[in-house]
Amino acid sequence: MKNLLFTNVKLYDGTGRTPFLADVAVKDDKIAAVGNNGDLPETGATVINGHGLALTPGFVDVHTHSDSSAATVSGGDSTISQGVTTDISGNCGFSWYLDGVQKNEALKKLHGNFAAYADWVEKSSPALNVAHLCGHNSLRVKVMGYENRHATREELRQMKELLADALAQGAAGFSAGLFYLPGNFAPTEELKELAALLKGTSKPYATHIRCETEKLCESLTEAIDIAKAGNSNLELSHLKTSGSSNWHKLDSVFEIIENAQRSGVNILADRYPYIHSATTLRVLLSAPYSEIDTTTLCSKLKESAEFQKEVTESLKKYVPRPLERTLLMNSPIPEHRQYYGMSMVEIGQAAGCSPEEAVVKLLSSGVSPNAAFGTMCEENLKRILAKPYVISGSDGNVRSFDDNGTHPRAFGTMPKFFRLAAQSSNYESVIRRMTAMPAAKFNLTGRGIIAPGYFADLVLLDLEKFDSPADYAVPNLKASGVDSVYVNGKLAYSADCGLQTARSGRMLRIK
Repeated sequence: MKNLLFTNVKLYDGTGRTPFLADVAVKDDKIAAVGNNGDLPETGATVINGHGLALTPGFVDVHTHSDSSAATVSGGDSTISQGVTTDISGNCGFSWYLDGVQKNEALKKLHGNFAAYADWVEKSSPALNVAHLCGHNSLRVKVMGYENRHATREELRQMKELLADALAQGAAGFSAGLFYLPGNFAPTEELKELAALLKGTSKPYATHIRCETEKLCESLTEAIDIAKAGNSNLELSHLKTSGSSNWHKLDSVFEIIENAQRSGVNILADRYPYIHSATTLRVLLSAPYSEIDTTTLCSKLKESAEFQKEVTESLKKYVPRPLERTLLMNSPIPEHRQYYGMSMVEIGQAAGCSPEEAVVKLLSSGVSPNAAFGTMCEENLKRILAKPYVISGSDGNVRSFDDNGTHPRAFGTMPKFFRLAAQSSNYESVIRRMTAMPAAKFNLTGRGIIAPGYFADLVLLDLEKFDSPADYAVPNLKASGVDSVYVNGKLAYSADCGLQTARSGRMLRIK
């Protein structure tokens, strides 16, 4: 590996200290030295003159669903181009290596073994560093399917064994998604017993809480109680107040979090900088349809016109999200692509049916497409991103540059997070929340700070131009302002397409 010397860079080292003009020397995959500009010798190094651009640690995306795409889109296109050097997947309780039969053949062959999953990612030579959480929903599916009941002692023992093995083999923590099937069938005590396996480790419990709407505050309290049953280390996923009738609860949310912090619970929260969430379209359905697993639900809709009518009538009586602000994002069904970026109202108009019928038609294709739901408040988003304990997370997954069927957060989370958070904090504090803080939370040893001995995950960029043009119509646009990105000392991305890049990321087995 070539030695590198960055000169004339404005160094934001990740600690939050005031930036200064600096030299940074890299030897092999690590930082060798940091000095004032002009202090370090150029002998034997490839010199990179930053011309006053900012040099920061690589950004950490703490909340992704890149379980398979970290390996299959090994160039890391959407992520590396916005300065992310480490991707943490397995969030919201979903670890595809455990129930890979539902996703793809490569994951199916891993037979639910974390070490095999880690080897599979590593062999793909990813551009990014990858860490992975072990998810509760997938543990339940692996052991007891989608049954709506409490686990037996034997089933709970099996889930605990799988989780313990994953943690021992390098999983970065334990995640839950109590909003989703089948996690929402599980009582709090089940989660507490599983979280107890985190005792003696510094690994976090990361959770998509049970409810982000009417029972938001109660669900936050439950998450804190579960974390206390473990090691009191909690990561709150995509902190939000969803639905206009719940926007006023934000002060109560802050109070619950900050009281718990004062009592000794180590809490951080992540948030993407958009007011449209994104998940599977089927979340529009209420009970009893919401309690049917996706494969069964979509198959029955595909086969039965009567069932389609039944579900349509249910939607007309109650739908939890405004259909005029529910946008189709992506789907494996080619016929759906004509509707990307359109609302359910617009799709209904194009198809000559009601918005509710449009939802059911999409679900009747045999799959549940992904959609964006405009249920959040811009002012609350700004207030959340102003909090010093809120860190960067996209809730997306790695995408290729030619993939236009996604949420703009896949390509734009880091610049948008930076721009919004910087409205209430100085640049060095925001950079710390995108680098050192998430690295420490997830035990990414030797990452997140530019200092001798740390890994050379680096971003050279113009912070004044750092932004994202991606939107819901054209989501796959590169971030602006990023000059180059280095992962473990090698050039992984450059705005100059003529330069040769390398895939030098690593699977991070967290011990």
